[in-house]
Amino acid sequence: MEDRSGYIGASDCAAVLGLSRFKTVLQVWAEKTGTVEPDDISDELHIWLGNELEEVVAKKFTKDTGKKVHRVNDAYVHKKHDFIRCHIDRKVEGENSILQCKTASAWMAKHWEGDEIPQEYILQEYHELACSGYERAYIAVLIGNNDFKIKVLERDDKIMNQIIKKEVDFWNKFVIPKVMPEIISPKDSDVLFKLFPEADLTGAVELGDEGDRIIETLKANQADLRVLEDVIEQNKNALKAKLGDNLVGRTARWKVVWKNQVCTKLDTDRIKKEAPELYVRFAKEVPSRILRYSEIKTEE
Repeated sequence: MEDRSGYIGASDCAAVLGLSRFKTVLQVWAEKTGTVEPDDISDELHIWLGNELEEVVAKKFTKDTGKKVHRVNDAYVHKKHDFIRCHIDRKVEGENSILQCKTASAWMAKHWEGDEIPQEYILQEYHELACSGYERAYIAVLIGNNDFKIKVLERDDKIMNQIIKKEVDFWNKFVIPKVMPEIISPKDSDVLFKLFPEADLTGAVELGDEGDRIIETLKANQADLRVLEDVIEQNKNALKAKLGDNLVGRTARWKVVWKNQVCTKLDTDRIKKEAPELYVRFAKEVPSRILRYSEIKTEE
């Protein structure tokens, strides 16, 4: 797997800006600083298929447009910042243009309707245009196995300058000094555990007023969630009561099904009691850190 820790690549752009659905600001920072090893996803099926189908997409682009393309093996480096780089899928011959080859499942078709392009890919292409100096990016996408679309993104120096500024700020403020960004997302549980896997049993830190604010917000959120969960369950039960013995219920807009099913679950307590050697053989320890909070009682 290529070591990408020494630079910001095009696929990092959306994450650096906090606009990626797939990677967080904290995760990309941890990988760029070498604090956390990036996951090797090269063998995952959708990644493998995407790589294998890249040539198919490129050939289809040429067939539909008549524009010939060729591979470029060397990386492009931004003229002012050598830590901002990119690799492109193809160069369009006879044009100051590049081609990005994509595949997407049928479930993602709505993100490609009309003039739509997924945000991550727009940012990726602006990053590539900023590094390469080219004027236009074609994005060819094979959706499912029966839909092919070609989108065009023209160079926009104003947008690209904003992107590069944010990438430079991220690199200089956080990566070089190894200062952890304060932007924490709901998807950061795994990377936080990788960053801090073992609690120092003698460690303690003052969280200050900000800690109070976070905990009070958390308590309010959890109280709201409990109420909402009760409301959800109450409404589900109201539908069940209306259905009674019937499998299906309908309104002008909705279809409701309340069907029977049987789930098979392992009785781990019984296995531990009656076949402890089997339990020990197949049990798997999963390390974690549990977060709890409690109010400190003060004497009056």
